[in-house]
Amino acid sequence: MKKVIIMASGNGSNFEAICKYFSNSKEIKISHLITDNPKAYVIKRAKKVGIEPKIIDYSTFKNKEEYNKALFNYLKTLDFDLIVLAGYMRILLEHIVKYYKNKIINIHPSLLPKYRGLNVIEKAFNNNEEYIGITIHYVDESVDTGKIILQKKIKIEKYWDLEKVEKEIHELEHKYYPQVIYKILKGGF
Repeated sequence: MKKVIIMASGNGSNFEAICKYFSNSKEIKISHLITDNPKAYVIKRAKKVGIEPKIIDYSTFKNKEEYNKALFNYLKTLDFDLIVLAGYMRILLEHIVKYYKNKIINIHPSLLPKYRGLNVIEKAFNNNEEYIGITIHYVDESVDTGKIILQKKIKIEKYWDLEKVEKEIHELEHKYYPQVIYKILKGGF
């Protein structure tokens, strides 16, 4: 049985989509949810599917180094095959990324290398991009620069507003992120 840790900071719609995808799997199990935000809605989603969330509250640490030390120490106690970042809003420090090289993936709501960082759907929309999409990539020592695993794009129709674009991006994420996780764990990427 392959075990997956999901790390999230907010709403948790990707978390829910991934859990649903693997809910009847006898090969892959979502074993843990880790969040840095004690008010994240993903906590309720985790409890709903029977996963007790681990909250490592970022606001209780002096700095990101102390937070990452606590996170790293916790990760080392777990048995898992893959870490999946799903709306996790912290940057993992270099030593964590190196220790778990090729075992951490992220999903980003743009066609990297364009629009790295935050608020990228809005940036792409405001720049009148013809296409927008998602990138699933391995996490490396920089932000949104890791080896690309999969990209999917959609054409932005002229009558779409920002809300519609965001909805379309989330549908791409929910469809393709679980498929990529499955393929990675089955040796396909």
